[in-house]
Amino acid sequence: MSSPTRMPWGFVSALSATQLISYGTIFYAFALLIEPMQRELGWSKSALTAAYSLSLASSALFAVPIGRLIDRGYGRAIMTGGSVLAAVLLALWSQVHNYPLFVLIWIGLGASMSAVFYEPGFAILARRLGLLARKGITMMTLVGGFASTVFIPLTHLLIDAFGWRSALLVLAAFNLFVCALLHLLFIPPSEPRKKAAHSPQVAPTAAKDPNHLLKSPSFWCFVATSVAQGMISTGIPLHLIPMLIERGFSLDVAVAAYSIIGPAQVAARLSTAFGERAISVRALGVMTMVMSVMGFALLPFIPAGSWLIAVFAGLYGASNGMMTIVKALLPVEFFGRENYGAIQGMIATPVRISMAAAPFAFGTLWAWQGNYDAVLIICLGMALCSLVAFVLNLAFARRV
Repeated sequence: MSSPTRMPWGFVSALSATQLISYGTIFYAFALLIEPMQRELGWSKSALTAAYSLSLASSALFAVPIGRLIDRGYGRAIMTGGSVLAAVLLALWSQVHNYPLFVLIWIGLGASMSAVFYEPGFAILARRLGLLARKGITMMTLVGGFASTVFIPLTHLLIDAFGWRSALLVLAAFNLFVCALLHLLFIPPSEPRKKAAHSPQVAPTAAKDPNHLLKSPSFWCFVATSVAQGMISTGIPLHLIPMLIERGFSLDVAVAAYSIIGPAQVAARLSTAFGERAISVRALGVMTMVMSVMGFALLPFIPAGSWLIAVFAGLYGASNGMMTIVKALLPVEFFGRENYGAIQGMIATPVRISMAAAPFAFGTLWAWQGNYDAVLIICLGMALCSLVAFVLNLAFARRV
């Protein structure tokens, strides 16, 4: 598919809106549903979160095949079907009384995540926009960054007003009547793969079979970077408030620090959008990893009650926000636009498995040590490893 000469803002805006709704209804709403489900059904928090972790593992299994289907031109069917599936499963969840069924629902939601979250959205943008993909991807992540800001309070209001079961039906309706319709109306219909193969935007080094990348040191360095950052991005949010309280911060200060992370993510993505011409994707990646290292190197030395905790939260949030853009754009530059969906799936598979394990692993470390010191050391080590792996990635990529 040839690259448009002007940005199709209607198409980009529609896909961005569906990211906001998909993340808000599937990913973020869960945290608010735990407590009312515990009260009514008597299931433990660990049992509920175990089902959620299984969904991330399930999404990893579907990532590559879904990416391959998008590469073949079936993006509209995949994302529309994913939103319909999410709607059906959320509605089924609203009626659940049986724990095994709840687990199966979340395994299915993992498949839906693979079809409607960032990776398939990035693949469709890259396929449609060509050289304009960076601007479109930045727009998508900028809008998607408000998912928690919009849907956490909205879900809270729905649960208070109607109860958790009816709230889930409203969230299901968002997926069916907004996301599915936008995907159906705005994503171009499927086209034969051969047209994409002759596109002038296809990287000259791209191979027809993306499995050749499994022999590439650059690819594995990028996977290592993504895995380390992915574990940090899912492990820390669950443990940050108790970690700060353990270090002597009051609950109010810990919550205030946590609230900085979301705006910092959005601000970093907005800065990236304005600095598109001044900052290359490679430089953006280095900045992302350096900020992560700086944040975790600073945290152990911040005294209780110090305003410097806001600096940590800002660095952590900005690094997370920029990492989403780096993961979207760098594979195009290093590995080519051909098979972009499959390549994103190949990267997402180990990343999502590690993301599913991170909260449990951090909790186990805390229980073993009796404090969060080991978790902080591990996070700093992973941040440093992600920086080293990214620099090696740049070095290997220059030799290709």
